[in-house]
Amino acid sequence: MATDHFSLFQEALSHQDRPPRVILFADLAGSTEMKGKTGEVGWLPTIGKFLDITARAVTEHGGTVIKYLGDGTLAAFDGERAAEAICAAITIQELLKEENSKGRVNDCLATVGIATGRVVEYEAPGGGLDYIGSVVDLAARLCSAGAPQAIWVDSATVVSANMSRVSSEMGRVLEYSPDDYLSDEEKVDLKGFAKPIKYREVIWHRKAFGVKNTVLTEAIDRAQTQAHVQVRTQATVPPQAGPPARPADATLDGTVTRWDPDQGRGFIATAGHGDHYVDRRYICNEQNLTEGGAVRFVPLAPLKEGQRPVAGCTVQEGHEIQGTFQRVLADKGYGFVEVRDVRGNQQNLFVYLGDAAAGHQFGEQVRLEVRRNYKGISGQLVGGGGSGVASDSGAGSDLI
Repeated sequence: MATDHFSLFQEALSHQDRPPRVILFADLAGSTEMKGKTGEVGWLPTIGKFLDITARAVTEHGGTVIKYLGDGTLAAFDGERAAEAICAAITIQELLKEENSKGRVNDCLATVGIATGRVVEYEAPGGGLDYIGSVVDLAARLCSAGAPQAIWVDSATVVSANMSRVSSEMGRVLEYSPDDYLSDEEKVDLKGFAKPIKYREVIWHRKAFGVKNTVLTEAIDRAQTQAHVQVRTQATVPPQAGPPARPADATLDGTVTRWDPDQGRGFIATAGHGDHYVDRRYICNEQNLTEGGAVRFVPLAPLKEGQRPVAGCTVQEGHEIQGTFQRVLADKGYGFVEVRDVRGNQQNLFVYLGDAAAGHQFGEQVRLEVRRNYKGISGQLVGGGGSGVASDSGAGSDLI
């Protein structure tokens, strides 16, 4: 048998039958920063615990650990075991959450990416099977794009998985249905892939954890560039009646940790994205915030170099705000309302409408009460027009 990779890969490519596999990639979030802050005595046990947890979760759900990549784990499941791979990812997150809560590890958070498809299989020089190919790359890229504690799966995994076999501790407590375990479909640009990749996040806890800060920054830059192009061309392009909703800026959820009502400013904490500065200019309807309140906002660059980033177009649970319908999906019973701060920053809020959806249209101005369910912040119409009940089926912004 050949022992050099060139010959091994050539031999593997000569086989016409490529086995279907579900590839799971789990990576320890923030490991580079952790290594920079402490010596080996501080971070080696944490990485060891993480690798032990990933191995346990994968094997318990019928998968195989293929190899360890520094502070990451590559695992594979048979092609029909996508649900088991998702359950393994959930187990990884739940075990890490337990270890952190008990103080056995400190800020040990992971991101998991899962992709399904046919792979190139070969026998590694050191023995055992290994896998390469676009499916493996996709799992790794999804993992690298998700925020700490996120689980991202590609479309093929969603199609293949029997979601009735997926379960989490929080899901059992809140009696999640199979559909509740998946976010709405989103798209993300990933390195090495020519087109945006469709993915869904697994809701294993109370909410989605979203995208990594660097991915958010890139998405915001693209959205701002597109907006500038639209401004430059709108004089020559005739307006269209009822155009589709413009993609909303990426958003973050957080909690108000400090608010000075006299000066009208404060700070918002997020999970994995640091603290953000906010003042009334960046709050919809310029209202006061309440410490401990749940908020959603558009992350913006700091006002000055070295300062905290800014939370733009901030909305807080319980506030009443004004907005404009940007999209109404009458057949599905919901819509998206654009809200703005006085600086022009905007985001789209999901609004459940039920049977009343047919009575609303693009451009209509409405008043909302900001609500929160287990998927995050959404809006509910004030003064009639909606069903009067906020649905848990699709809260969130209409993201790119």
